[in-house]
Amino acid sequence: MPPTEESSPKKSWKSWLTLAAKIVIFLVVVAGVWWNVSKAVQDMGAHGESVGAIQWQWLVVAGAIYALASLPMASYWYFVLRALGQQPSYGMAVRAFFIGHLGKYVPGKAMVVVLRTSLIQGPHVEKTVAVVAVFIETLTMIAVGAAYSGVILAVLFREQTILLAVAAALGLCAFVPTLPPIFRKVIVLLRITRLNPRLEEHMHGLNYGLMGIGWVFYFIAWTLMGLSYLAAMRSIPGAVAAAPEMWQTLPLLIASVALAMIAGFVSLLPGGFGIRELILMQLTAPVFGRPVAVVSAVLLRVSWMVAEIVISIILYILPFALSRRKAADAPVDDSVPTPPIAR
Repeated sequence: MPPTEESSPKKSWKSWLTLAAKIVIFLVVVAGVWWNVSKAVQDMGAHGESVGAIQWQWLVVAGAIYALASLPMASYWYFVLRALGQQPSYGMAVRAFFIGHLGKYVPGKAMVVVLRTSLIQGPHVEKTVAVVAVFIETLTMIAVGAAYSGVILAVLFREQTILLAVAAALGLCAFVPTLPPIFRKVIVLLRITRLNPRLEEHMHGLNYGLMGIGWVFYFIAWTLMGLSYLAAMRSIPGAVAAAPEMWQTLPLLIASVALAMIAGFVSLLPGGFGIRELILMQLTAPVFGRPVAVVSAVLLRVSWMVAEIVISIILYILPFALSRRKAADAPVDDSVPTPPIAR
């Protein structure tokens, strides 16, 4: 009997190479996360004694709010995929989005695209379209974050002229490509359609209504991330003493988080490490003092990384656990009689 397609050597080698690639990606992501965590812990150890005992329950709240803030982002990516003619389930999109977060801790940020597309592609999602959807979602994230922080800085913190100029430049650079006619032309000019001849057809789903959904969703997301930073600040007794009316500092924290995350993303450093903390400290040190600014930036990173890791692990193993439970609960068909034993 000739070997079946499943048992052919070519199929076997392809399966082994795929498994090896997944293992390498996993190890690279783990190494990147570990490096970020170790650096954060070192920074916290250097300044922790001067701010008082950390109230860790507030960091749990900060991580939970951050996870909640990621839902509007994941939802917008799902809407983009649907608008581009793809048919993923909402659960698949959310799972791929959250697990893809871990890719930002690898140099170059390309691992975000690799993780997301590898987890979402399938019979109902084309890989090239998923990649395009990642870029649309990312550019929208930058545009809304830069505009949001720019308005806050222009109204409340006009003395931060450099950061205000950075926010305006980043917002403009990200906003223009998200305009549907321009983005469609960019796709054609980059000749991405050679990889998928139907890609230009899919781009007709990109319209101003979709852009409006993205701006609303990311306005909610950035506000929640500012609240997450506020919760991280509440964990530091020194911060509460420096600014008793913590809610009045919320606009500052929203602008700080938005600019810090965008600058960290543009820097291409793993997780934006160093750049994100620099901007957070630059904006919060005049209000809370440098020790609190340093520790709060580190605590925010740690709480967000822990939330990302925990949620990613849960979402990664959940489909396997559900499939096993479904198989175990499946009824056994006893209607077919057992054939008699030949004597």
